[in-house]
Amino acid sequence: MGILSYLRHLQSDQIEAVSRVAARAFQEDPLFKYYYPDSTERKSKAITKCKHLILLGIMSGEVHITSSNFEGVAVWAPYGIKDQKRDNQSKEIIRRYRRTKREIFSEEKYQQNAIIFNSLHKEHANFPHWELIMIAVDSLHQGNGYASMLLRPKLRELDKQNLHCYVNIHNENNVALYEHFGFKLVGEIRVPNSNVISYGMLRNKKQSSESKSHFL
Repeated sequence: MGILSYLRHLQSDQIEAVSRVAARAFQEDPLFKYYYPDSTERKSKAITKCKHLILLGIMSGEVHITSSNFEGVAVWAPYGIKDQKRDNQSKEIIRRYRRTKREIFSEEKYQQNAIIFNSLHKEHANFPHWELIMIAVDSLHQGNGYASMLLRPKLRELDKQNLHCYVNIHNENNVALYEHFGFKLVGEIRVPNSNVISYGMLRNKKQSSESKSHFL
């Protein structure tokens, strides 16, 4: 039995529901509040942004959910690793991905920050690795260990494959949390015209992925 066996891979008919769950989880995220200061707009726009990342994971990487109740979701993508998955995607998934990408990249703030975040990523992790591009736990279930459930299996798998892992976060309070999973802060940059700071964190090969679950 594989080490990811107790997690479920997201199915295409679950994308909408899980996007809404993730959007709720990010309502108080500093970067989302910067993108969409109006809370009403943020509720709808966040769904599109989360859906875009989920579709990216389906196309190129992996999307894991805790259960059919959708308590949490994690989206992983390979970087500098040959991507054979995208060529085998259905036309419908590709169409949906392109539609969300057009909508998101029509926003000037997102365009500017994408360049900044990609630069930070490339500066500190310009070699083959996996990136955790999103992890979200429904606000109704936070503090119950679901984030730990989503993180540990994939990190153990990367240990077996002798691969690094990178994550970009925007909440200083989460730096210590990721450090408990073996990540180290490697760089940071302020989002222009804001108080938001982007933190680049890298987990080296074969670091221990054990952590105290009460931190998540």
